[in-house]
Amino acid sequence: MFQYTISPQAHTHLWLITLSYEHLSGSLNQIKLANWVAGSYMIRDFSRHIVHIEATRNGEPIHIVQINKNTWQLPETNGVYQIHYTIYANDLSVRASLLDTQRGFIDGACLFLYQPNRCNEPCHVQFFRLPESWQVHTTLPRLSETSFQAANYAELIDHPFELGANLEVLSFNANGITHRMVLSGYYPDFDRERLITDCIKICEYELQFFPNPAPFQEYLFLLHLGDHIYGGLEHISSTALHADRHALPKKGMADANAAYTELLGLIAHEYFHAWNVKSIKPTKFQPYDLEKEIYTEQLWAYEGITSYYDDLILVRSGVISVSNYLNLLANNITRVHRNAGRKRQTLAQSSFCAWHKYYKQDENSPNAITSYYQQGALFALCLDIIIRANSEHNLDSIMKALYQYYVNTGKGTDEGEWQKFAIEITGLNLTDFFQLGLYSTQDLPLEACLESVGVELQWLPENRSAGNGKLVTEFPEIAPQPELGCRYQQQADGAVISQVFSNGSAEFATLKPNDKVIAVDGFACTDFAAQTQTAVGDLHTLHFFRQGVLLQTDLTVQAAPANTAYLKMTDTELLKKWLFNQ
Repeated sequence: MFQYTISPQAHTHLWLITLSYEHLSGSLNQIKLANWVAGSYMIRDFSRHIVHIEATRNGEPIHIVQINKNTWQLPETNGVYQIHYTIYANDLSVRASLLDTQRGFIDGACLFLYQPNRCNEPCHVQFFRLPESWQVHTTLPRLSETSFQAANYAELIDHPFELGANLEVLSFNANGITHRMVLSGYYPDFDRERLITDCIKICEYELQFFPNPAPFQEYLFLLHLGDHIYGGLEHISSTALHADRHALPKKGMADANAAYTELLGLIAHEYFHAWNVKSIKPTKFQPYDLEKEIYTEQLWAYEGITSYYDDLILVRSGVISVSNYLNLLANNITRVHRNAGRKRQTLAQSSFCAWHKYYKQDENSPNAITSYYQQGALFALCLDIIIRANSEHNLDSIMKALYQYYVNTGKGTDEGEWQKFAIEITGLNLTDFFQLGLYSTQDLPLEACLESVGVELQWLPENRSAGNGKLVTEFPEIAPQPELGCRYQQQADGAVISQVFSNGSAEFATLKPNDKVIAVDGFACTDFAAQTQTAVGDLHTLHFFRQGVLLQTDLTVQAAPANTAYLKMTDTELLKKWLFNQ
């Protein structure tokens, strides 16, 4: 058994940890720390946060040798070993660790050293010297208020911990399963009954969607509220969530506003992952090798399909209206089509290159990559509608069958096997569609698919600053609008370019990120948009600094491309058949 004792030193953001275990000679005696965390596909080098490490054997100090960034070698003689190490924890994210005087959060992958050849042995965690009144929340099996037991290392790191004194706990029951939501951070008063009611609707829908049994016996939402934060990371019986403090439902609110809808979508998304990625998963993740990158072309099937269902579940469960859903859909379509990267990277490539492209985005990413989340959701939408139009099945059929297959066999999906499952389950020849949607950069047949379910899609030439797509009752007449083809930050003494989009005015004017425009047509650049977004075809002279050198260029204002999605309902009966399986 591996025993971890953890003590917080909150004012310095340090976890003081001791790992104890007995070692028998004749076997490798190495310890490691994970390099990444399951569900977030980037090497994070958690070992860089270890600020001190030392070891004893049978109570006597021993020499410990670091052999690479995250591996240490110990003597291979018999004895009881103790590894004393200190980890700096000041990462406000759902995928690492944070410790301060208000709260503590732990994702186990970044904190628990392990022996790679003994990952199947039980693990015990004990917290000591917690600040007064601090609670510990997790779904790891509990032995006492501060003591927990895991069957193995994989189970240990799949149950995050939330610690603190001022934690609010909301409890509810969904399909006979106890759910808790632990709220941390600072937030205004809100409608707790509304949040609980909506969570019950979401959870009950998803529990009834998949075949029994559910992959968990209890479920925990760890929701941290802060200032302009957002994100989530799935675990088998819990999820860590970040949301803006103003996303909670206000008392007396009628329809869900945009911020609350986004929070509900995040809840639905991470909860769905308990089935689709924590249960059904790529074979390459069985088990997760947290030492190095694990490449797969399948992330579209696990994140993209989940992203399709998260908003769909909101409307199916009744927590948002059909109109609200179609507005969300129009926004997503617009986000994907405004990025030229979709014409340069396929969905399969997006999945495969997540490690060094999607998770390491820079100023050129909109021109170079597409999102296996957002475009993956649109692919799932088209796949669902195509299956519905040509068989008695739909995407639901595939997801349910895949989960049943996992329950029966415990096996994941090999590369290309998801597509084979879909063809086998539906009886349709979907090969050409998979080729188009996954392995080419051709546009998806969104217009035809949506038309077949009672929704018309038109593309209008709106400026990016005008917002995303929307649902309308009649399509508006929009004259050509000026578009600069860049993002920038307006400052008192100029505008600093942050992104330049392919084939836009800024690119043709040879501007690049970090250029600082200080003058437009001889006048100080105090409002870059107003001074340049004049009539289409106008020419402006810009003066700008690049690395301290004053330069000049001419910018010709171009028309915004027709890539803003407007949707209109044309047949409510067809629409209901799609949205509600009627």
